Amino acid sequence: MNDAGTPDSGFIERLYAVMERELGPTDWWPAETLFEIMVGAVLTQNTAWGNVDRSLAALKAAGMLEPHAIAATGPIAADSESASPSGAATNSPALEDLIRPSGFYRNKARALRSLSRWYIDRCGADPAGVADVPDDALRAELLSLFGVGGETADDLMLYVFSRRTFVADTYARRLFAFLGFAVPAGYPAFHKAFAPAVLASGLDVAQLQEFHGLIDEFGKAYRDERAKAGSFLAGWR
Repeated sequence: MNDAGTPDSGFIERLYAVMERELGPTDWWPAETLFEIMVGAVLTQNTAWGNVDRSLAALKAAGMLEPHAIAATGPIAADSESASPSGAATNSPALEDLIRPSGFYRNKARALRSLSRWYIDRCGADPAGVADVPDDALRAELLSLFGVGGETADDLMLYVFSRRTFVADTYARRLFAFLGFAVPAGYPAFHKAFAPAVLASGLDVAQLQEFHGLIDEFGKAYRDERAKAGSFLAGWR
């Protein structure tokens, strides 16, 4: 730990090692394609993963788990960005109905259309299309899209575009608070304070993907402070 009360890179590496030994491998993120990860990253906002699974299954069954298919879906009321890339909206199976199990389905449908069109137009529907874009610039582009906040952007950066980043989600917040660190309020502040140590560590992209999975698995296995106090990380720091 440094003088500011945040972890240093060595702490991050040691934490990863003990969590990997006790909980790994998690093989997170579960998906058959990179685009499925993109869709899941949007759908998982403010809902349980079980609901996301139901929505993904519905999209697969409808042949809609593909960027061009989502980009071409017809508009909903007041969605001014709903035309397909060719300029003509279609009446494919209603995207909103397919993702309804994930909640907030109107906003998430709009976010998926926006993200799909960006992925097609900007990336050629291939992460390699933005391989030359610096990390900060790519993250800023993602954040400029409708419905993409800090956590979603970092999920996409890490799991789709294979960029080293720290996903400062609720499970990470709870873990570092349990370990005795002063965790700033709000995603941007937490990310800004803790990401430098994570990025200064020797963890590569695959390890950072696993680190996120390990943090989330720990949070699910030890949900409250009493449970955490009986975990393998109790007194570890």
